[in-house]
Amino acid sequence: MSSIDPRGITLSPGLVSSSSDEVERVLSALMARREPLAALLAGGADSQWKLRLLDPMRQYIVVESLSGGSAIPALLERKQVTFVAEFGGMYIEFPASDPVLVTEDGTRAIRMGFPKVTVSRQQRAHPRAPVPKHLPLHCAIPAGAGVALEGQIMDMSEGGLGLLVRGAYLVPAPGTLIRGWQIERPGKRSLSVDLEVRHCRPLALADGASAQRWGCQFVNPSGEVKELMRLLARE
Repeated sequence: MSSIDPRGITLSPGLVSSSSDEVERVLSALMARREPLAALLAGGADSQWKLRLLDPMRQYIVVESLSGGSAIPALLERKQVTFVAEFGGMYIEFPASDPVLVTEDGTRAIRMGFPKVTVSRQQRAHPRAPVPKHLPLHCAIPAGAGVALEGQIMDMSEGGLGLLVRGAYLVPAPGTLIRGWQIERPGKRSLSVDLEVRHCRPLALADGASAQRWGCQFVNPSGEVKELMRLLARE
């Protein structure tokens, strides 16, 4: 494995790297800087990890929990997990699969297949606020011919929202504009919004069902939508 100076690493926003050399370069920098990794799990939950080892033959990585031993079973239940780290004002994402429990120097850890890709993107101008459990929000997504997909809103900001869409057959391309989304609020009338899909990625839920995580950007949100965002920010 090459020697990496993490201070010398620069990444381009929106860059998808599938070169094994580039993937190793990024992961080595994250490990050298001891950057915490968030493992994105079903239902919007996450846990914190750190890279402990990169296989010189690029066959596997080893991650160690920073969230205590209870995080290990949750990760082992999933065939694939997406990790996210902050790096110099950007987010770095990479998927890893096939987790196996191992012991490294007396510490319980998880070995996973060496990632095949990394994705870098700029941090949001408007940080997302998670939707409180006592204020559940859902979204009806127009899918044509009078059909609507149901999505659970996981977080929201002035710029957009994050959705969990279960069992979706529709996978919109980045940049797709969908008009007439309906944000459904308990005990109140729904709000109509237009959203541009920025990215989609698959998720495996704890019950084995498939889902997708959509990141969406508001297009000219109304005053009511902005007020809802301010309400969530205060919760």
